[in-house]
Amino acid sequence: MVVMSRSETYTVDQTAPKDKFNIVYWLVILVGFGVLLPWNMFITISPEYYVNYWFKQDGQETWYSKEFMGGLTIASQLPNASINVVNLFIIIAGPLIYRVFAPVCFNIFNLSVILLLVIIFEPAPEMMKWFFWTTLGIAVSINFSNGLYENSVYGVFADFPHTYIGALLIGNNICGLLITFVKIGVTFFLYNEPRLVAIVYFSISLSILLVCAAALFFITRQDFYHYHHQKGMEVREKAETDKPSPSILWNTFKNCYGQLFNVWFCFAVTLTIFPVMMTVVSRGKNGFLDKIMSENDEIYTLFTSFLVFNLFATVGSIVASKIHWPTPRYLSLAIIARALFIPIFFFCNYRVETRAYPVFFDNTDIFVIAGIAMSFSHGYLSALAMGYTPSVVPSHYSRFAAQLSVCTLMVGLLTGGLWAVLIENLVDKPDIF
Repeated sequence: MVVMSRSETYTVDQTAPKDKFNIVYWLVILVGFGVLLPWNMFITISPEYYVNYWFKQDGQETWYSKEFMGGLTIASQLPNASINVVNLFIIIAGPLIYRVFAPVCFNIFNLSVILLLVIIFEPAPEMMKWFFWTTLGIAVSINFSNGLYENSVYGVFADFPHTYIGALLIGNNICGLLITFVKIGVTFFLYNEPRLVAIVYFSISLSILLVCAAALFFITRQDFYHYHHQKGMEVREKAETDKPSPSILWNTFKNCYGQLFNVWFCFAVTLTIFPVMMTVVSRGKNGFLDKIMSENDEIYTLFTSFLVFNLFATVGSIVASKIHWPTPRYLSLAIIARALFIPIFFFCNYRVETRAYPVFFDNTDIFVIAGIAMSFSHGYLSALAMGYTPSVVPSHYSRFAAQLSVCTLMVGLLTGGLWAVLIENLVDKPDIF
């Protein structure tokens, strides 16, 4: 791993203005929170509203109900990954803030269309086909926007002190936490009202996205923003790295490959465990939580999996904004150690009805404690890795490093998903190899 001090790179001789009352910092958290909200809401509502309410006929499976979630996965991952790669070569040479603001506005339009469809149309057999393909088309559109946004926004704030990258991650984690609380609320108060639930979900998303658009506009009016943006532009112009090229990306990679590994492995381990493994761990028999938790399986999963993960990942990312340890040199040791969480969850009550292996941790208390540790360490270490990546390279490569870290994050998500599928097959079939 190569670590370089900023004093060895280009600098701009000017006193940096202060972020008064940390207003830019808090607005960056809001931007990180809000723009990913539409898609997270979309995924959360899909099984209940689209699969069961729209595409099943009298409770019976149809081709559309069977294929919707698979189609939604392709409609999300393919455009997201594609635009992340393309954006490395096209967007860096231009003003990235426009490529952040544009997806927000575009997703305001997408959400408005979705909300109108939910309000105006009700399920009917003759409408399934066009509603199916229209919904997937909107999903593609949202994910192109989100991919462009996420890659660009990390590039924009790579020119800022690295705590602002952490602010984006705090916002991302708060987004998941809010969705969990919304899900708990609708489970209690809007049970068996899928259309009303969809209206609530998408209305919340649209409202927050409008606030995010205003927040982005306000950020660009601050002297603090203009100073760091201009400083980054001047540094890249002096180093002749203001326009993208394969050689620049390669040089950036050579300077930060250690941190890129940290980003990849941290997200890969987490996505192996959550949500696929955690959400199918059955309640135990002997723990304190086993005695006090609701007997409703959906409520049990919401509290022990979704709430635990989103709450403690958020706490971890907030702590990382104050404490920066381990240093970049030793961060990989802590991140590699997190791989131990995979066998821990594997030997909980994971797929207990069909598993071919013994259960070692038949206790919900152990499961929840492991979930808290895994979630907190994810929020904390992923924030450090994402923040360190642009800081360990020469400053004229920082924007490229930040955008490479987002691409690496996406690969980590994909890797974790594939590992989760492998473990799902392994737990029932020990002779899979």
